[in-house]
Amino acid sequence: MDIFNRLQPLLNQIILKLNQQVQESFPLTLKDPIKYFLATPSKKVRPLLTVLSAQAVGGTAEAALPAAVGIELFHDFTLIHDDIMDKDELRRGRPTIHTKWDEGTAILVGDALIGMASASMSRCPAEYLPRVMHYFSEALIKVCEGQALDKEFEHRKQVSLTEYLDMISKKTAWLFQHSCRIGAILGGGNQMQIQALSQFGYHLGMGFQIQDDLLDFVADETTLGKKVGSDFRMDKKTYITLKYREYMETHPETSQDYPGEIWQFDSLDKLKKALFRLKIVEQTQAVVDEYFRRSLQSLGQVQPIGEENNLSLVIRFLQTRQY
Repeated sequence: MDIFNRLQPLLNQIILKLNQQVQESFPLTLKDPIKYFLATPSKKVRPLLTVLSAQAVGGTAEAALPAAVGIELFHDFTLIHDDIMDKDELRRGRPTIHTKWDEGTAILVGDALIGMASASMSRCPAEYLPRVMHYFSEALIKVCEGQALDKEFEHRKQVSLTEYLDMISKKTAWLFQHSCRIGAILGGGNQMQIQALSQFGYHLGMGFQIQDDLLDFVADETTLGKKVGSDFRMDKKTYITLKYREYMETHPETSQDYPGEIWQFDSLDKLKKALFRLKIVEQTQAVVDEYFRRSLQSLGQVQPIGEENNLSLVIRFLQTRQY
């Protein structure tokens, strides 16, 4: 059974709560683009992780819903600002906010969403609120650090894989980690459970981001919902681009057949063929699989792994996703 079919009632609750955050008093110039963005189909993995983590330690979905909604609004804020910085024209198959409206509107929408996210987080039970807000704020700062590093790397010729992994840990994995951590806290989990689910989320986030890097090169554009190859056109430092450079530096004899840098390919099709031929796709997928394996290992400290374990099914879905 597809995990998202099984969890559709929970997803419906999250979507309903998300839409309830949009205040009717908002000016139309703010309200319309917010509603437009919230109506865009998405997996909503992070809020699901929050609720499922709460349930994994014996808590209820209701206790975690305000935080789940806050985390999704937080994530949406990062996407809108990320689209502006990367000049992306499509998000989930639809025009981005700054494309459909303008950059000023997109900035305001992102700002409003992070405010709405904080308001939703503040509705968590009072006994957990200080810890929840601490981790929420920490994740926000880390995401900004990660995005700053990502932009900095665009202007640097040399970036190591270690630096890249540090960047994606902040840009992506910390929010996955704290989505699970906050859920476990709200579910009343003990310290061991909270730590194990935090590690589960961290490894899941690392694998998810490297997989995202891979999909940008090999996915179908219609399925992905945005232009493929945007990373190579912008010379972004991703796992794929860094592994390609590493390969070319250690195999100088291939310089007659391939350019030294990914951005020097004159077509995405030629680049794709090279990535498969040089086994860079295969090696990258192996790294993704290893992070997902570690994630399952951490989850196993909290719940038996199997068909009844919704969190393990989320991993299974992410392992095979094409978007």
